Amino acid sequence: MKRIVSLSIFIVLVIIVLWSITSNYNTSDQLQQAKSRRYVEIFMNEFEMTSMDENGAPDYLLNGVHLQRYNDSDNTEIRQPVLQLLRKDRQWKVSAEKAIFNHSNDTLQLIDNVIMQQQNIEPAVTIRTQNLMINATTKIAKTRAHVDITQGNSRIQSNGMIYNNITSELELSSSVNGHYVPYN
Repeated sequence: MKRIVSLSIFIVLVIIVLWSITSNYNTSDQLQQAKSRRYVEIFMNEFEMTSMDENGAPDYLLNGVHLQRYNDSDNTEIRQPVLQLLRKDRQWKVSAEKAIFNHSNDTLQLIDNVIMQQQNIEPAVTIRTQNLMINATTKIAKTRAHVDITQGNSRIQSNGMIYNNITSELELSSSVNGHYVPYN
């Protein structure tokens, strides 16, 4: 009788161990666990990217010191970005300490020491602010932060602005003050 009980317990234990080892684990459970961990999906150092317009001509160049994007985000983080808007008659160079490019909205949020300088014109317009959002589709740059605009001896300050690079319209939001010196 003792042997039958011992043998029965042994057989039950073998069945339990075999069942636990050979269980069919669902592969989607394993994939869900891997997706939940955050990791850098892509990164580049010293990069340069060119975006083309609908006609196949270069629309803008974006370069920087470091670029990285996480697997669980639509945002790409960029250190020391330099954006060159390449419209034929309205070229601008925009730089900052860092930027966040959102792929779903096609926007570039420039952060800290933002300098937007007009190219191929003298005297050039220079816009300085701490925060600037540029929509790559609509070509509109806007901020609610303090803005300091200079051109030659002229200087205008404002709290916030909207600039349309297609129409070259600049709208200053509030608390506008400064002086404008016409040039020839």
